Amino acid sequence: MNRNEIAVIICNYNGGEDTVKCIDAVIKSKDIKCDIYVVDNASTDGSADRLGRQFGERVAIVQNAENLGGSGGFGRGLRMAVEEGYPYIMMLDNDAYVDTDTIKKLHRYLEENPDVGIVGAKIMMSDDPKRIMDYAKTIDFETFMDGSKWCGELDSEEAKEPRECDFAAATAAMVRREVLLKCGGMDEAHFIYYDDIELGYRIKQSGYKVVSLGSAKAWHKSGMTKKTTNTFARYYLTRNRYRFFAKYLPQEDMERFTEYILSRAFSYMYGSYYKGRMDIFDTEKYILEDFIRDQRGMAGRRRINELQKDGYHLVEKELSGCRRVLLYLKQDVSKEQAVRLCGRLQKMDSEIEAVISTEVDRQEKINTDKFDKIIHFCRHVKDIEKNVLPEICIDIYGNMIANEQDYIYFRNYEKSYEFFYGLYHDSVVEAIRQIRKEGDL
Repeated sequence: MNRNEIAVIICNYNGGEDTVKCIDAVIKSKDIKCDIYVVDNASTDGSADRLGRQFGERVAIVQNAENLGGSGGFGRGLRMAVEEGYPYIMMLDNDAYVDTDTIKKLHRYLEENPDVGIVGAKIMMSDDPKRIMDYAKTIDFETFMDGSKWCGELDSEEAKEPRECDFAAATAAMVRREVLLKCGGMDEAHFIYYDDIELGYRIKQSGYKVVSLGSAKAWHKSGMTKKTTNTFARYYLTRNRYRFFAKYLPQEDMERFTEYILSRAFSYMYGSYYKGRMDIFDTEKYILEDFIRDQRGMAGRRRINELQKDGYHLVEKELSGCRRVLLYLKQDVSKEQAVRLCGRLQKMDSEIEAVISTEVDRQEKINTDKFDKIIHFCRHVKDIEKNVLPEICIDIYGNMIANEQDYIYFRNYEKSYEFFYGLYHDSVVEAIRQIRKEGDL
């Protein structure tokens, strides 16, 4: 393979046709030459052999002996490209494809802006090509989340600008070799998710700018065209997100972050246990415990669970056979959330009629005899103090108070949380402290 200035690193695991399409788009890029490396994570679908036959010397195949995830695949590719001396290295997801001028634009931007360490393309949804998936994302240390006001919106002139941000998604991003030598490469123990966020944020902390280039586009398939069937994303995203914020949050936010972790974990575990959803319960339990132990890499047993086919159907079972229901909205829910509940009921039975009202309207003496069920719709049933049975309470998470047993269960929420908090608090605090020592923060 002739040496060019840019190395494109693509990570493949049973990628099949997606990886072929990804490579084709790179090859068809205009006015730019680059060397393509595919790091294969021990694929079992024959895709690595197919790529070798189809592209020959245009693509170098690097084989991993086992599946090291996206983090391990990109990590090896970055290390290899640095060792080979490529000044510019591009990461590209195998289920993404670039516009014909994207690689050229990313390369030119880095050449013209020496203070920028990494630049990412604007990522569009492949199943809705004019809608933005990822652009100019920032880290919010108040909510412990990442986000962008443009994500989910239609493309616009405003979103064509280069914007400084906190990280560039490895879906399609180009980084300087000198930056990797100074800041280090990808933390491969992530396995998948938050690896690029951590890398980008580390680059920014080192004094380089991180930029999302709105004029350069790539379209991404992942998560957009297939229905979630297991807890894979839930486990890795949450586990690795906890670790990122533990490592980088301000010292004064440690206790607030501890409370965030515990309240989130308990809420999901308490609600999923009530619904009989042990698939979710087990995953959430191990997210917390693996964070405490700083368990990294590929998920262990019972972490990734197939979603139960019965789903959250308690509401459907309770309202089965109803033809007319009255929906009282609490002040802490929106009409949009109520509309979504009505849509759920319509999906259950297209002939069911739902009348939406408010607690204030109840003073007007609505004739409730005309309804099969009266529903109080709230943000969370744990906050319900008054027993309104036989009228029922449903919250936006699908929890429900339909009988005395339900009422007692959710009235015990706070006491149960106090016990849970006392059980795990010190362990979470110590885990955060140990993680922070890693970066001498």
